[in-house]
Amino acid sequence: MKFLALFLIALLASCHGAEVAESLAAQERSVSSNIVDGLEALKIVMENGSEKHNIPVVSPLKLEHRQFSFSTGELSANGEVQDFTLEGLSAYDIVVMKTNLILSRIDYELNFPSLNLTTQYKADVGSGYRMEREGGAFLALEDLNISGRISYSLGVISGELSVKSINVYVKVGKVVSEIENLSKYRILNDKLNEIIVEFITLSINDNTDWVANYINELLTPMCNNLIDGRSLSDILGLLTNL
Repeated sequence: MKFLALFLIALLASCHGAEVAESLAAQERSVSSNIVDGLEALKIVMENGSEKHNIPVVSPLKLEHRQFSFSTGELSANGEVQDFTLEGLSAYDIVVMKTNLILSRIDYELNFPSLNLTTQYKADVGSGYRMEREGGAFLALEDLNISGRISYSLGVISGELSVKSINVYVKVGKVVSEIENLSKYRILNDKLNEIIVEFITLSINDNTDWVANYINELLTPMCNNLIDGRSLSDILGLLTNL
């Protein structure tokens, strides 16, 4: 998440790096193009990592072992995953990237054809009674669309950069769930996977405003803490020396 915040700051700093002699429309096109170039370069960093900046490979994202625990109402689960692999983080298409320098905002839309994970799991699940399950699992979010707006301000005299809001709206076209051994009966196992698909789909598509508010409350102060009152020239200098 911190890496994402740093990248957003870099994008915002680039918004005022265009030559002032250009027309406003030309500046906006230039800035939008620079952001697109940055997002395309980010794909390479995600796939190869960066030893210089201590950034690991995150596409695919691989975890050997992780514990998990959650509780929702009467349902609770504790367990672990092994050989976790998440594919598709760097396979996004940039649908919209539009900068408005007068209103100090960036409108964007990204589309992920498929974000999918495979893993082996063990879980102790409780809902009135307890049961232990383990096996393989495959989950996918297909046609995942992420859009929104980043608003910022720039001090007229100080040049201090500040993030005002980061709006992120998420929609998913299709969810795939193929989790083994939720039940020893195949027909019931298929039905439970259908319930998982419905739950994830509704959780994402029917809670876009809640997700947007949550991400904004998380990322906006994080970005401003990293900026720490620096001016635009300060940030551009730091980025140049990376």
